[in-house]
Amino acid sequence: MESGPSVAGLEVFPRTRGFLYHWPKWRPTPFSERTVVVNPGVEIASKVSSLASRVQELMKAPGPDANAAVVTWLRDVEMAWSLVKDGSVAQLGPHATSADNLRLAARVAVERLLQMPWVSGETKTALNGYLERHPAARQVGRYQFSSDWMSKCEDDWRKALAPLKGQPDTRALEIGSYEGRSAIWLLENVLTDASSRITCVDLFAAEYAQRFDSNIAASGAQARVEKRVGASSVVLRQLAPEPTYDLIYVDGSHQAYDTLEDAVLSWRLLKPGGVMIFDDYGMAQAQITPHTKIARPDIGIDAFLSAAADHLEVVLKGFQVILRKNPA
Repeated sequence: MESGPSVAGLEVFPRTRGFLYHWPKWRPTPFSERTVVVNPGVEIASKVSSLASRVQELMKAPGPDANAAVVTWLRDVEMAWSLVKDGSVAQLGPHATSADNLRLAARVAVERLLQMPWVSGETKTALNGYLERHPAARQVGRYQFSSDWMSKCEDDWRKALAPLKGQPDTRALEIGSYEGRSAIWLLENVLTDASSRITCVDLFAAEYAQRFDSNIAASGAQARVEKRVGASSVVLRQLAPEPTYDLIYVDGSHQAYDTLEDAVLSWRLLKPGGVMIFDDYGMAQAQITPHTKIARPDIGIDAFLSAAADHLEVVLKGFQVILRKNPA
């Protein structure tokens, strides 16, 4: 899960073409069978929105009291995390997000602040202390993840992918793999036959690449995972131009043109009757802070849906889009 960025955001998404910075994405509707863990009477949405806006302003126009403002902001961030538990869901007005994603967002903001030339040595000490107290990832069963964008998809994926579950020789292609959370979910819930395989396309850069490798190793299914390193615009052209895959998950660059290109290049690789899933279709409408510039994958997805309308069936159109390629 994976690029002209809207820099100065709280969250970073490593993608198949680079790094995309923007504020956290909130998905409507609660997590299935999970509990919103927030202290009674606390309006977490307003707190998160305030924290996001304040750090945005600090990065744009620091001002003479910026270092003191950073230390105050850092204190308020730590107080906010006391309101949610690891793995829980924080309700943000009409939306919800994993507490893990909120913490990752804050961590990325702290790392960005450390790069600011006006940050004093004393403030840097405070920022580094925060990073030490809040590791990049936490243990989730056998795996280590820094975020959770997968849990919200599980019910929809189970329904849409039920015909593929346990089937022999099922092939999946993932564009944008990040730490391997969605790939592992597919291996454990859909690609369960020993002959099934998944191809993961990503830049596989920085710390998240090491986490992907260790998580796939911990899954015990590394022999069924093909890792293709590189930009999706290059790797997809290197794959044999024939319908090979039963499932394709597109979660790479979120720029409209890139998303459209990923869709067009991977469409020829999808078998008739196969399923294609696009992530973050509703991202632009699910922000809790204003943006002057934000990636719009929905524009690219809509363009593809219009161009290929006679060749597909839309199964779901919400935060994600799930479609099925027409049978031959």
